[in-house]
Amino acid sequence: MKKIFLFLGIVFAATMIACGPTTDDAIKHNDGIVADQKKLLEMENDFVNTIVDGDDAADIKKAYKEYTAYIDETLKKYEEMDEFDDADTFRKAILDLLKEFQDIAKNEYKEMVDIYTMDAKELTEDDFARWEDLAEIVEEKEGKANDSFLDKQKEFAKEYDFSLE
Repeated sequence: MKKIFLFLGIVFAATMIACGPTTDDAIKHNDGIVADQKKLLEMENDFVNTIVDGDDAADIKKAYKEYTAYIDETLKKYEEMDEFDDADTFRKAILDLLKEFQDIAKNEYKEMVDIYTMDAKELTEDDFARWEDLAEIVEEKEGKANDSFLDKQKEFAKEYDFSLE
């Protein structure tokens, strides 16, 4: 009797492993990643708005710190997460997106914060020109990263046969 239960247990386990993730699993995975992506974009928007709205330097630095902390925490979350399937397409896509946004935050946005929080009397034409260059760099890098992320999301949805809204 014990052998029968052991055999059935092994067959059941093998069947579950062989099945892999379902469409419902993929949808839940997609929705979780998209929720984190939306939060990332909201936090970036909040940070950028502190600059656009002319908030004081302390508020800008606080928003920048919160934004970069969110990127770091979310990146760690997905680095530590188990692979979704053999290809692991969409988890890798959010990792790539987060790494690019982290790079932008720690380089271009950091430099923009440094320029913006300088004493107005110390600002030069070079600072204003650099600001414009940085804004263009951010737009280009983020555009490419977002496009790549969306392409991988479409690939993932197609693989698991679900529609994106």
